[in-house]
Amino acid sequence: REIEKLNQRLDNVQKQNRRIKKFAGLLCLLILALFLLGSKTALENGHFRNITAEGITIVNSGGEKIVFIGTNSDGAGLDVFNNEGKTVVSLGITTDQKGSGFMVSDNKGIPRIGLGIEQEIPSIAITDTNGKKIIGIGGDKTGYGRSVMDSNEVERVGIGFQKGNSGFGIYDEQGGYVRGMIRQK
Repeated sequence: REIEKLNQRLDNVQKQNRRIKKFAGLLCLLILALFLLGSKTALENGHFRNITAEGITIVNSGGEKIVFIGTNSDGAGLDVFNNEGKTVVSLGITTDQKGSGFMVSDNKGIPRIGLGIEQEIPSIAITDTNGKKIIGIGGDKTGYGRSVMDSNEVERVGIGFQKGNSGFGIYDEQGGYVRGMIRQK
């Protein structure tokens, strides 16, 4: 009789054990399904109110970097890259917060046009195909002007206004004054 009761209890425990295994298996499948659905949803477009990061890299469908937004030792900004990985557009601010600007480069990554502020002086610079500055425009509260330079970045022609005086100058290969005209205040 005792053995029969023990066998009956053992059968009940085995039945419960099978039910628990089935329930655990179904629960695992349910959790796996939720996990897979969650990861699928994460691949879809999302709307985020705030993202905090030191850098965000955006890649194209081939995994190539096309945009970087972030910080480095020079400062913070945004860079856009071409298919060769060269920076073609940049926008940023220096680490010391004393300079900021916008730059457009050619397909080789050579800066060609820059617009910015350095030490509180706004300026525009245009470079040749070698990256040498050939035209500069800028000024501050005391004056402003435009310079045209040769391929060695030596000023050859300048025109400007400073402290009530205006004029232009022509310079030699070393940047020495040759001819010009000034209207004094």
